[in-house]
Amino acid sequence: MIQRRRVRELASGVRKTFPGSDLALWAAGATYFGVIGLIPLALASLWAVGALVGHDTVTAAMDAGVAGLPQGHGTPAALRKLTEVALSMSWLQALVVLFPASLYGEGLRRAFVQMSAANDTLTGWRGRAGLLGVAAVAPFLVLAVLVVAPYVGPLYAGSGWSLVWGVVVAFHVVWVTVSTALVGVFGLIGPGRIAPRALVIGAFSTGAIVAGFLQGFLLFLAIPVEWSAPFGGLPIVGAVSALALWLFVLHILVLCGFRVTVVLDEVMRPAPA
Repeated sequence: MIQRRRVRELASGVRKTFPGSDLALWAAGATYFGVIGLIPLALASLWAVGALVGHDTVTAAMDAGVAGLPQGHGTPAALRKLTEVALSMSWLQALVVLFPASLYGEGLRRAFVQMSAANDTLTGWRGRAGLLGVAAVAPFLVLAVLVVAPYVGPLYAGSGWSLVWGVVVAFHVVWVTVSTALVGVFGLIGPGRIAPRALVIGAFSTGAIVAGFLQGFLLFLAIPVEWSAPFGGLPIVGAVSALALWLFVLHILVLCGFRVTVVLDEVMRPAPA
């Protein structure tokens, strides 16, 4: 009976938009900051991984991983170039890219504030500081993906049950790594304090949805459709617009996941005596 009541409270709390905010608007705002900060964050993470395990190891793992990706739209070439640039950075450049990366934390926190009743001050600075905490863990998560890449890449390049097994393995690896990152995102960047149990449940539940969404993105990359078609054949405009759209939907999922986590935390807290 108590569990059923909690489920009803959770569903009721999630349905409420707090405080009457426009979810799409705040997801668009987070997407804008993501466009600024995600590439620098990836550069810093790859640079750190290169410092940990060596440049040749990172390059070989990336080559093995992208070999199984759809070859259209220049995705493998873009990832190789990203890795090349990251590994060529000096330690000073790695520190510099953390500044635009931290802006992503500001955008996320400003969006999260709309999903929580917690009072918040210095939103921008706290969001940036929280992102730096996530950035400290990100290289180890990237390393985990790169370790599995030489195994998963050939499976994706295959067909039949080999491809199915590759999807299963990739999903679980991405689920664990993304969920771990979301624990940091919700806990360090999100406003207020979320109890550990609700934080882990909410982050890993959201991570499962995001992992499935990213598998769908790989399928989207395999569709032989010119992204530039709606924009008069301009390739850069088409690529940026397509990626921004997927990033926008991704942030809608993350914001909804954070909202569920906040409500779950409220429901799971013991009633005051």
